[in-house]
Amino acid sequence: MACPYCIKHKWANKFRGNDLKLEKEPAYKEVIEAIVDPRKYNEVIFCGYGDSLVNLETVKKISKWIKGNDGKVRINTAGLANRYYGKNILPELNGLVDVISISLNGSNPKEHNELNHPMFKEESFNEIIKFAEEAKNHIPKVVITAVEFPGFDISKVKKIAKEVGVWFKMRPYLDSED
Repeated sequence: MACPYCIKHKWANKFRGNDLKLEKEPAYKEVIEAIVDPRKYNEVIFCGYGDSLVNLETVKKISKWIKGNDGKVRINTAGLANRYYGKNILPELNGLVDVISISLNGSNPKEHNELNHPMFKEESFNEIIKFAEEAKNHIPKVVITAVEFPGFDISKVKKIAKEVGVWFKMRPYLDSED
């Protein structure tokens, strides 16, 4: 995705006084050393600028460690990993992920493409819907999320989530750092 409303574009990687840009992707060992004890968190969330599932093997390895230490794992994703890899990656996440949040900012292929500029263009919308439907077979809780930005009818995405049979969560539109 290349969403123009993403904070990395709006505020040059800075948000609420924090520099969100990493010098490099952290290695497995660096991540688990930073977490120390996953039980002290409600959940450990894989999320970031882009899609964490692009680094599938690292996400799986860290998730296995988190689950092995009684932690909970959530992944925030654009829902295009199956298309990206050309295969269904969801069975690989079975038992490693408690919740997957799938971003669907658009209620049809044209609107989704215009709002998010996905790499797979208008076919991305249907790929995301298929991903959400398949995720129900492998992950205990599947959530479709959408950002409530001006002029966007979020109720249409909520209806799609209901039709797919997954949870829905609205995310606020951040138009300033306040």
